[in-house]
Amino acid sequence: MSTTPTTRVTDLSRTHRLDIDTATYPTSSYFQLMGIEELKLAETVRTEDDEAYEDDGAERDAVTGYGWQLEVKLAYSTTLTGSAIDTQHAFLRAKFKALRAASAQACEFGARIYNRDGLDDGHSSEGRVYVKEWKQSGGKGRRVIDIVLKGQGGLSDITNPAGSALPAITSLSPATAGTAAGGLIQIFGYQLTGATAVTFGGVAATNFVVVNDGLIVATKPALTAGTRDAVVTTPAGASPNTTADDLVIS
Repeated sequence: MSTTPTTRVTDLSRTHRLDIDTATYPTSSYFQLMGIEELKLAETVRTEDDEAYEDDGAERDAVTGYGWQLEVKLAYSTTLTGSAIDTQHAFLRAKFKALRAASAQACEFGARIYNRDGLDDGHSSEGRVYVKEWKQSGGKGRRVIDIVLKGQGGLSDITNPAGSALPAITSLSPATAGTAAGGLIQIFGYQLTGATAVTFGGVAATNFVVVNDGLIVATKPALTAGTRDAVVTTPAGASPNTTADDLVIS
């Protein structure tokens, strides 16, 4: 008899969510960064003195550029099974360690921030970042990491990915599996709250748990070999088919 998968849910809910792209550029595969306790988008402009004689000593600045960064307080945690560090957390750590022997440009990845309720609040943005700072608190308490994701190049406005009422799948983890029933599949996306069904290639998941609006954990049913589309259905409708929902069975 199968058991319902369980997971921990971050206690603190936030108005915005952060997705990171773990694929190799130019392809993309965005995953929600879980365990965020604090999230700040800091934007600055670079200026220089532009005072002229006719200003009679009054200050005047000229804008010569701008910069941005994401400041994140993260509850560094394990995977659902508790056997390893959370996949996205491990990705960030590996990117930071890679800076010891590589350039910031070589360690870039995509990031996007937006209102989790789909609101157009003027802060739906995406850009390329690298992990500039990694600060781990000492002691024997909770393992909290302070991270700075420094923007590389421009910060672009985007349409809020969560703006549609329909559910959407952005990635699966893992994206490959065997034919036998069993094993947990994490389904990342938007508008997943209220899911009434999860299928893989038209076959219903053995069971599933809606962790939050951006994550469902499903137990894979028995499937034949091939590429099988994952579909999430909510009262608003079914998730549209994209390559992001492909589960490769072998």
